[in-house]
Amino acid sequence: MFCSAYTPPSCMYNFHVNKPACRKPRFRVCSSTTSSESDRFKVEYTPWLIVGLGNPGNKYYGTRHNVGFEMIDKVARKEGVLMNTIQSKALIGIGAIEEVPILLAKPQTYMNFSGEAVGSLAAHYQVPLRHILLIYDEMALPNGVLRLQPKGGQGYHNGVKSVMGNLDGRRNFPRLSIGIGHPPGNMDMKAFLLQKFSPSERKQIDESLEQGSEAVKTLVLSGFSEGISRFNLVQKYKFHKV
Repeated sequence: MFCSAYTPPSCMYNFHVNKPACRKPRFRVCSSTTSSESDRFKVEYTPWLIVGLGNPGNKYYGTRHNVGFEMIDKVARKEGVLMNTIQSKALIGIGAIEEVPILLAKPQTYMNFSGEAVGSLAAHYQVPLRHILLIYDEMALPNGVLRLQPKGGQGYHNGVKSVMGNLDGRRNFPRLSIGIGHPPGNMDMKAFLLQKFSPSERKQIDESLEQGSEAVKTLVLSGFSEGISRFNLVQKYKFHKV
């Protein structure tokens, strides 16, 4: 039998998380499996820090640069996680995907300083690098196409650059990229990123949020398994017509 439990901070559901009375969450793992049983179960109960990048405020809601926030909202709704606490310059929620503890986070620092929140949360909750999943928009992918990788560079994304800078330059953490396509013609890149999706693009993004939330669940429960490889293959060709 496996069991896993986490104890959230005593002030988890208010906004005074920095009061001395607050306690760190404690994660507990117990197991009474035999070696043969262990071979059949691959779930790892180390907590996951799942971070979506974006800009805070209604002004940026629904824009291309904020799809990372939208993916966090989708996962939170599906897993019943309440996003109602401010800690380390981020809006966070603590819960679980089945038995695995998760910490969902939306940095409130604005995109270019997202790493300040990520680095602080990772240190506070003692989350290993391999369990920090970063979710963000990607212009190198067609709109609505997803890609889940175990590591990568920063590309031209200032949010990813900030996160890597606050993780001592390390790049060996998982990331889920959400395609938003390229700016058309000579359109300014910043204007494109802060633009909302067209109705047809919005439909593709909504479908990708559903698919991505399932991929996040698969990753948390099974790691980079064959299921993730299939997911990436399907995403790569999902808009190709035969």
